[in-house]
Amino acid sequence: MKEVGWMAQPPYHRQNLAAAIAQQARQQLGQQGVGQLSLRQIARDLGVTPAAVYRHYPDKQALLAQLHVTVAEEVQAALQEGVLVSNDANAMFHRMVQNFLAFRQDQPFAMAFYLQGALTLPQGLVTVINLVNTAHGRVTLPYQAASVWTFLIGIVTQPQGVLSRPTVLAICERLLVSPAASAENPEA
Repeated sequence: MKEVGWMAQPPYHRQNLAAAIAQQARQQLGQQGVGQLSLRQIARDLGVTPAAVYRHYPDKQALLAQLHVTVAEEVQAALQEGVLVSNDANAMFHRMVQNFLAFRQDQPFAMAFYLQGALTLPQGLVTVINLVNTAHGRVTLPYQAASVWTFLIGIVTQPQGVLSRPTVLAICERLLVSPAASAENPEA
């Protein structure tokens, strides 16, 4: 709390307490993981009573649900970061894969938490895969984006360094070259 005159002033307006709680929870998650997340600790860190936190989040599960939405949005944003700076579909695909691996490296607790929830196939990945296949004269088959996404999810659940980034990229590229697409276009 910050001292203003004779009264202690919270670092947020009372109406913004829910946002401050969510921000503090995200910070705790990033530093300590979901197992160490505590509503009481969040209240202490914000200088409010636990009851004030419980007015916005009736239990830890409610806060975790909101936190999962936040982390999922961060993963989606990280995937797309810098992707559109290139007109080259392959470069866009590589960037997207590298972004996902970098998020895992930079935010291991957030990635572990993200993997505990419902995972949806990112539309941006589907779009980039369509662009890659079009650039190579291939037809995108329905399972290709899901195969790449499933592989990437599998990679980030493994200890870091199991496969190098170039190897991960090569495998992802190989998943885009289906036997059916190769038979139609032997140059693919």
